[in-house]
Amino acid sequence: MNSKERVLRTISHEEPDRVPVGEWGIDHDHVSRIIGRHTYWRNRKDETIALWEGRRDDVVESLKQDCAELIETLDYDLITVGMVPPKGYRVEDPPRKIGDGLWEDSQGNRYKYAASNDSIMSYRQSPAREEISDEEVDVMIERLADFDRSRFELVAWIGERYGREKAIVFRNIDIYSALMSPFGGDQTHALILPLIAPEQIKKLHRYAVLRNQLMIDLCRQHQVLICMQGHDFGMNTGTIMSPEVIRDLYVPLMRDVNTYTAEQGMIPFFHCCGNIWSVLPDFVAAGYRGYQSIQESAGMANEKVKERFGDQLALWTGIQCETLIDGTPEEARREVARNLEILMPDGGFIFGSTNSVQFGASTDNYLAALDVVRQKGWYR
Repeated sequence: MNSKERVLRTISHEEPDRVPVGEWGIDHDHVSRIIGRHTYWRNRKDETIALWEGRRDDVVESLKQDCAELIETLDYDLITVGMVPPKGYRVEDPPRKIGDGLWEDSQGNRYKYAASNDSIMSYRQSPAREEISDEEVDVMIERLADFDRSRFELVAWIGERYGREKAIVFRNIDIYSALMSPFGGDQTHALILPLIAPEQIKKLHRYAVLRNQLMIDLCRQHQVLICMQGHDFGMNTGTIMSPEVIRDLYVPLMRDVNTYTAEQGMIPFFHCCGNIWSVLPDFVAAGYRGYQSIQESAGMANEKVKERFGDQLALWTGIQCETLIDGTPEEARREVARNLEILMPDGGFIFGSTNSVQFGASTDNYLAALDVVRQKGWYR
């Protein structure tokens, strides 16, 4: 049984030979240690600087080669990839360094290093607005015809090399920002807008469907198996906005995109942190077949998710981010062993971190977790 067959059997809620393994994301500090060299794979700071310096092709080549070595070293069954900057990408006004962890462009826009996730953050923010015209939406739809296919260079390379044997996961299905980004502003504005201008957001539904259909069509050409959307609708105590708002504005888009994904022979998954009990039945009804980022620390206990939805969703989980960051290798081993007992029966279980193997977490803890899966994740 190869990796792709293993994943397909798991998603069908049948027991494969062993638990399939993969990650939504693994940051560059872990990748560099595992493959033994510098990488741009999920290396937000260095990639940003390289793109400022006009080294787009260097970045993309690193993503290809380092992804291949990582998945072969760790024997991943699932490979999660996304879009890259287009060929010839150039930053017209590259910022220059003006201090420790601080950059500025010629217009006075400043960028600051964020140690929490090893990235460079911009102070800039587009003006907030509450309306969009039908004419503007029409223009956005027309511009989809100009989408630069070279942004799928990594997906195409990975698909050609591994698509027949492993499960390729495309992580750029866009349920949320396709509706919200045109309105600009900050996160507060994005949370208020659904309450004061829901009909304006709904104007973008057709654009969002067509944009995602374009992505799905390109995925089909490059042997993608799983089309995955990621947005955190949850926080520790419940959804970040009311369940009614989520059902009204976002679930209809999920349903339309997931239906199209299935029609094209691929499988829709979602990534969503936080406590989402109130909307999880809606997500299932919208056609999702896999759930990643199951956050036990926010009340999404694996036992309960398995009991209530384990026959409908493949559950992609196994080791909490908190354990990878603050635990010990032995604590990681115990947690994985417990989750194997809970989640393996009847299939439907993919092993991975509950969000991603984050920058600054313990690589030793992650490798200990994988070791347990390799030893005990076999079906009899």
